[in-house]
Amino acid sequence: MPLTEHPPRIDPVRARVRRQRLAWGLFFLSSALGAVLFIDRYLSRIAGGKDADILRVLIEELSSAYSAALLVPLMVWLARRWPVMGAGWSRRIGLHLPFAALTGMLHTTLNSMSRWALIYLPGIAEVDYLPTVQRYLLSLPNQMIVYGLVIAITHTIDRYRAARNRELDAERMRAHLTLAQLDALRRQLEPHFLFTTLNAVSTLIYSKPAAAEEMIARLSSLLKHAFSPEQQHETSLAEELRLLDLYLDIMRLRFDERLFVQIDIPEELRHARVPRLLLQPLVDAALRRSADPSKALVAVKLVARADHGRLILRVSDQSDDSRIDVGDIGLDNARQRIRRMYGEQYDLRREAAVLEGSDTIVEMPLNTEKV
Repeated sequence: MPLTEHPPRIDPVRARVRRQRLAWGLFFLSSALGAVLFIDRYLSRIAGGKDADILRVLIEELSSAYSAALLVPLMVWLARRWPVMGAGWSRRIGLHLPFAALTGMLHTTLNSMSRWALIYLPGIAEVDYLPTVQRYLLSLPNQMIVYGLVIAITHTIDRYRAARNRELDAERMRAHLTLAQLDALRRQLEPHFLFTTLNAVSTLIYSKPAAAEEMIARLSSLLKHAFSPEQQHETSLAEELRLLDLYLDIMRLRFDERLFVQIDIPEELRHARVPRLLLQPLVDAALRRSADPSKALVAVKLVARADHGRLILRVSDQSDDSRIDVGDIGLDNARQRIRRMYGEQYDLRREAAVLEGSDTIVEMPLNTEKV
């Protein structure tokens, strides 16, 4: 279901803070506008040889700006209630004409009342500020222009906000889809992990019953550690190495002295973030390729290096086949998770080693922030 049908609830505290910020912003904007108009009028009076009358001119211009600021929320509400965009725009424009005249008259009335209270009553100047028909008509053209500007600015801001919200909704949808896909991949990986480990147990049941029993006990600890429901999709490389060590304990029971696993990971990379349950499928695939009965050792090497902002993991085995088997769920799963989590520019691939054997290479962004 699209997220736009169920928008997130707005925090009342955040909504109140936003209204306060808008109110203060409107206050400072109107104050700045009033100050600019005062300076322009004051300088014009000086240039024309008239009395500056600073206090009266300042109160008149500020009162006009603040009166307009009080009417801005009403104009914004009218713009959103009857938008001039989309179908039927011509009819709604005609509807806004009397609204513009009404708000203009309200502005003139507020100007007259505030100036009468702040200038005439205190005796600052003996000026008649009572509204007249002539005053309403003379002020109306400028007020209509201001009304039109507020309508246009409101629609521009709303369209920008709507476009941004659509982008955020689309991004949230992509994030939810990615998480759902990662969850599906993890659920696919868990039975595969269990199957490969139980398959190793089955090879020892008759030949080495004691080792098989020990393997089952260690498997229980491993599964409890690996598949905790609270775990996230990422973990540290150090945590993955601890999980891998539990898995290798089981494999040592299977291969005895034949198993040789070399791990070369610098200390500064052990805090790097990697997908959870990444190393076990890589090493498991390498062990299966290296488990040749004709060879004395089952040798696997795991190397991690940093390269220009990327974390490179290389798992070497003794196989001459550098292809990824179609049915290799572990490697295919790891490749899909890497692409889902980090993008198509990161990948898992197989290639022939320089001397002998083959390498499984994983590239992902280097991120050493704590999980």
